[in-house]
Amino acid sequence: MVTTMVTINTILVYGFSMHDVLIILQLLVIVIPGAFILKELFTIPLVKNIETKYLMSIRQNVRRMILFPAMVMLINSGIITMVSTILKNIGEFPLLTNFLEGWGIKLAILFPLFFFVVRPLWNYIFDVFETAKID
Repeated sequence: MVTTMVTINTILVYGFSMHDVLIILQLLVIVIPGAFILKELFTIPLVKNIETKYLMSIRQNVRRMILFPAMVMLINSGIITMVSTILKNIGEFPLLTNFLEGWGIKLAILFPLFFFVVRPLWNYIFDVFETAKID
């Protein structure tokens, strides 16, 4: 998901060329550990805090299966979009509109990709491993 988010963000912000693809591949060495640290140290504790304070009335299964990953993706994609928008628009005026437009496009791609492709595939793979008997 991090690779997809960074690729989508770079293509939307800077366009698509071989030079940009090489930049993406070089940045992944820095971005993937950085995104993991961001998720583990900031986003997950923040989402757990929001859930315990404001979202306890929602059933446990809905929180665990849908709401928690959706909120983590929402916050992480917002942070990545904010950083890239600021770096691209230094000195330009419409910073907020560029940020919201880029964030909306990323979320429109990330949510269906995660909930309809990645998560069902991941669950299927683990179901196969759990049902298979290893001797």
